[in-house]
Amino acid sequence: MKKVLKKVLGEKVIKTIKYPFLDNNIKNQIKLIKKRRSFYSNFLTEENDIYFDIGANIGNRIEPIIDKNINIIAVEPQPKCINVLKKKFGDKITIIPNGVGRKEEVKTMYISNAHTISSFSQDWIDATKKSGRFSQYEWNKEIQIEMTTLDILINKYGTPKFIKIDVEGFELDVLNGLTKAVEYISFEYTFPERKQAMINCIDRIIDISKGYNLKFNYSFEESMNFSSNSWLTASQMKAEIEKEMFKKSSFGDIYSRIYK
Repeated sequence: MKKVLKKVLGEKVIKTIKYPFLDNNIKNQIKLIKKRRSFYSNFLTEENDIYFDIGANIGNRIEPIIDKNINIIAVEPQPKCINVLKKKFGDKITIIPNGVGRKEEVKTMYISNAHTISSFSQDWIDATKKSGRFSQYEWNKEIQIEMTTLDILINKYGTPKFIKIDVEGFELDVLNGLTKAVEYISFEYTFPERKQAMINCIDRIIDISKGYNLKFNYSFEESMNFSSNSWLTASQMKAEIEKEMFKKSSFGDIYSRIYK
């Protein structure tokens, strides 16, 4: 396995990632890592770029770029995921064991038997269980988490080139703790259960980015490709949401870009 990874990802990546944590289907996992690496090169282009991974989980959006001399700030509140991040990346990244929201406070996090869908949002949990999307899962544990904000993180670590937000329905709260325009932001959407929340996130980014030329794009599910051939205005992005193709996507990520 190590020889295959070395050939595909390079010696430097293998030395940096202590435990690759690959799925059983090695070829597909390597392919996905390569796609993420290529896709993230759209946003993180220079050494010492700052990257905020909000909802880092076990680092699948860190793995592909760990060798690129990017300053990676990984924010993840789940203790088990934090342990995995430490084992995989050691001191190559900065791990923040907090949640991110609109203000500093202590909030309840609902822990699922699938760590990828633990959430601070009871509304998101209720909506996805009702729709049948995650009806087979349980959120049967609660933990109290100290929250920080994006503004506080920026004051401490610098303005990021790219913020990725994947927090299972808590995206708007995260964005409400940001008041400074950032070149690239992505947030995960869940469709159709959380259509209005997605629109609210777009509107929040518009508000944050006043005075800049702001455009949007999107990526369906785990495709790691832009679904639009060009960056879209806010009104064009909202029009895309109404198209049948978008409605069938189920989940994915919306990206914003400001042109300085």
